[in-house]
Amino acid sequence: MAEDERAALSRATTLHREGRLDEALEIYSRLLKARPGVFEVERLYVFAQLQAGRVKEAHAAARRAKLGHPRNPHAHVLFGATLQAEHKWERALAAFAAATKLDPGLVEARYLAGNMLANLGRNAEAVAHFDTALTLDPRAVEALVNRAKVRVRLGQSAEALADFTRLAELQPREHAHFLAKGALLHDLGRSAEAAQAAMAALQLKPDSADAHFLVGQTFRAAGDLPAARNAFRVALAADPDRPAFQLALARIERELGAAESPSVPSDPAPDAEATQQGLEPADAQYASADLDGTLAAAPADEAAPATEPAEPSPDLASAIPAAEPPAFDPSPPALDVVRSGSEPDLPPDAVHPDVESLPVAEFAAPEPDAVGREPPTSEALRLRALDALAEGRWQEGWTGLDASATSDASAQKPLPLPHWDGAEMPSLLIVTAEGELADLILFGRLLRLLADRRIPARLLAEAGHVPLLTRIDARIPVASDLAGVDVRDANLRWAPLGSLPRLMAPDPQGWPQPPYLLADPARIARWREMRPEGFAVGIAWNGDLALLSAFSALASLEGVALVSLETRGEAEAELAATRFGGQVTRLGPGWDVDGSFTDTAALIQHLDMVVTGEGPVAHLAGARARPGLVAIGPTAHWCWGREAGTTAFYPSLTLVRAAHPKDWSDVAAGLAAGVAASRSTMRSTANVATHATPVAARRQAAL
Repeated sequence: MAEDERAALSRATTLHREGRLDEALEIYSRLLKARPGVFEVERLYVFAQLQAGRVKEAHAAARRAKLGHPRNPHAHVLFGATLQAEHKWERALAAFAAATKLDPGLVEARYLAGNMLANLGRNAEAVAHFDTALTLDPRAVEALVNRAKVRVRLGQSAEALADFTRLAELQPREHAHFLAKGALLHDLGRSAEAAQAAMAALQLKPDSADAHFLVGQTFRAAGDLPAARNAFRVALAADPDRPAFQLALARIERELGAAESPSVPSDPAPDAEATQQGLEPADAQYASADLDGTLAAAPADEAAPATEPAEPSPDLASAIPAAEPPAFDPSPPALDVVRSGSEPDLPPDAVHPDVESLPVAEFAAPEPDAVGREPPTSEALRLRALDALAEGRWQEGWTGLDASATSDASAQKPLPLPHWDGAEMPSLLIVTAEGELADLILFGRLLRLLADRRIPARLLAEAGHVPLLTRIDARIPVASDLAGVDVRDANLRWAPLGSLPRLMAPDPQGWPQPPYLLADPARIARWREMRPEGFAVGIAWNGDLALLSAFSALASLEGVALVSLETRGEAEAELAATRFGGQVTRLGPGWDVDGSFTDTAALIQHLDMVVTGEGPVAHLAGARARPGLVAIGPTAHWCWGREAGTTAFYPSLTLVRAAHPKDWSDVAAGLAAGVAASRSTMRSTANVATHATPVAARRQAAL
């Protein structure tokens, strides 16, 4: 590589490390155009795309790298990382297996294969892969962390405890290892030892809210409720928005007979004297990257400051520049440590939390069947349930989805409250908006059923989704926290939004029909002038460049004006790379900045049609009862069914199905024909109205 190219690469990696991904990607792209096939640049490019959330672009680039370097095991690892980011566990596992076949001593491939096996519920095989990785590199910290977690899943508590102890020896300045050890000891009923581990974590990170929370747990287990209350207060002061902390403190207050509401100390910093008295730790803050990221090359720096735990620096071993950007952290389900079932009244996320908080599911391992076979994994149950829903077997599908969530050891219970059974009348039902925004829009209509049945409820959603979801039913408050909720109320109940179909209306025929998602009238009026002349069609492709290319057929239609409904930063460059991009009206900066689709929901009121792939824009158009065409691939979301050109969930939408995955060539003509037909219908209607007006006027005059 020429000297100027080395300087450019050095500049790109610096930008990459600083998080200036678009600038880094621009340089990487330029280098790859000048020198195609340089693997280290391809690898950096893929990870930058993944970090930017552009999984499809990363997938395409990683695939090119694998095809260009078929004998390079790191190319297969790279491709597996993109599949992992797409939650395609089986295919990712195959990619990592191909890497180990090429290089049996490649630690990263063994470690990542173990992660995929764990995500698939094949825990014994996962442990075997972690064992191999640790044989090859006894200081492979992430493999050791994940082996410990999987061993807890398998009930191998002694072995898991030995792993956590070894981790604390390898990285004595990493407080999370002591928290994990303390949490497991607490689960085993060894509270005194758990308290010692917790105090070790607090010495390393005195401001750790989770550590103080675990301290409170150990005091509670020892029967010292006043000390537990003090520890919970410190935890809550450090992190006041954690519902689990609020509930734990409320329960202690109730048990102690306190009449006042839980109070938060004004000084969130732990008192030095109280710390000396034994305020205990809370939870093991292992990032989901432990099971989902790439392998750290070396243990944390022993010279790191005691209060700042050194972070692993995962990277894939290959011939790359010394200036390595931070590795990507994809996000398959985290492997949380499963509780033993003791102390059922404690908040479930009090033990073994991951990053920020790691609530632990209430999970009982299913028993083997009569012939000794292992029961289906949660993923297998989920896939069966989705098949049932796609085929209209509603009760079977909803029941199966809930069963798969219950049987998933990595599932998280967001609130430590009793589940609502669908029959009792709670004092307040907290409905949690979990999952993709598309699903929240789909299921959000069921909030109206709660209101119709006079069930007091509140939807708990991400702050960015609150403004949109508030427009479903004014009778159901939507918030991003539990402010104003009396968390001491024993009649509070909880249910995920996705469980409401099973609990209230399994057959979608009984669901409220569109339009059920309203737009702000003031915004509708404000964006009226954005409508271009002609038959206005909003388009969204969600990063799928092949689908965007298929939209060129729409741009060639006479009288059709296209409006981009994309708010992603990279959408402008994607449009600019097409031959019809100059014909497309852009939304401009500041669009939807105060909440997901707050402006877009209003704008589509002025559009004649929306044309999009699967995703939230399709659901938004359907929920607003706006006409739309949706390009559907062969492996579609269950709500689109299998073969039909319509869906009962959104009567205003027409489905145009592709015959081959990610190949929209056969869809382009169908989309263009659908738009042309709608435009023709609208024109005919307008002509009829024009000719009818004089006749009506003459009749009126005759009267």
